Amino acid sequence: MGKLIAISPVGKNGQTVVPAAIRKMFNIDADHNLVGFYIEDDHVELAPVAVVREKADYSDAELKKVERLGKALGGKKFTDGKTAKSYLKSL
Repeated sequence: MGKLIAISPVGKNGQTVVPAAIRKMFNIDADHNLVGFYIEDDHVELAPVAVVREKADYSDAELKKVERLGKALGGKKFTDGKTAKSYLKSL
């Protein structure tokens, strides 16, 4: 295990604060706000995690065009995937 740099209490909801010195050291801020918890033998390690977004198959303009077409043809619009799946199963 590495050197102990800081201690942070765990609140009643299980939350803790990553100390400012560590956030600065690893460039964790509002723009990079995800950290991963890794189990290593008998302890937990915390490290910054980057989210890599894949390029969408369609541009925003193309998706809007498809949405307009669906509306024009009397298509349904769903607010979440669960509702859409349920509808498709009912067909």
